[in-house]
Amino acid sequence: MRNLMAQKSLPEVYKEIDHAIRSSLNVVLEGESGVGKDYFAKLIHQRRNWGGELVVYDCQKTGQDQTRMVEQLTSPVLFQKLRRSTNRDTLFIRRIDLLQAHLLAQLSDFLEELGKRGTFPRSKLLSLGIIGSLETRREKELSINIPLHRFLNSLFCAKIRVPPLKERKKEIPMLIERFISLFNKEQKRNIFGITPDALAILLQYDWPDNIYELRTEIERAATLTKDCGSIKPSVLSEKVTKSALETRSLHKSGKV
Repeated sequence: MRNLMAQKSLPEVYKEIDHAIRSSLNVVLEGESGVGKDYFAKLIHQRRNWGGELVVYDCQKTGQDQTRMVEQLTSPVLFQKLRRSTNRDTLFIRRIDLLQAHLLAQLSDFLEELGKRGTFPRSKLLSLGIIGSLETRREKELSINIPLHRFLNSLFCAKIRVPPLKERKKEIPMLIERFISLFNKEQKRNIFGITPDALAILLQYDWPDNIYELRTEIERAATLTKDCGSIKPSVLSEKVTKSALETRSLHKSGKV
């Protein structure tokens, strides 16, 4: 499996996503929690415009639920359906890294058997448009996790790294606009936007919990903002504003 991403910016991620769409390659999206892997999986599915559904198999389930899920995934009928030229579903295996080792081995054995039967030559198996996701792991951890490594190599031909939000801060204004719009629609409010001073503070924060944390911050700030007003620094959380002050102090002292 090729690693398509090193330390690339978001526009380059979109280029890799576009390639996955046009080639129908099986790809696995890798990144920290909250970077938008689910969003990109939905984007790939929608842009393919195959007419089918995005069928999600969520590996965050435990015990018997995982077992039942793998029983469904090891059905030859399921894989035959993925070959349809019209009304074709996209299979999304979410958080593969949470699947139990013996179930990963079972899936790998099943895929190898499909190849031996001649039902699915490797070239066809790798181009069914299947999407996977996993949370960032150190390369050493991934390499010693043999069942996971084997399964990824069996089903996916490329891995796309989705960068954390701190590496794609140019995207923050657009995300804020989207979250305010969603907040207004869901809460029947009328928040105009965000002031330049407040935006400057948000751009200085590193967002360790990524897009999820940004959305939570915006929803909180919007709740504290009056209708027909804009989000100001005074309604931002102490954690975010304190971090911005510390960053400014470091810049002024020349330590950054």
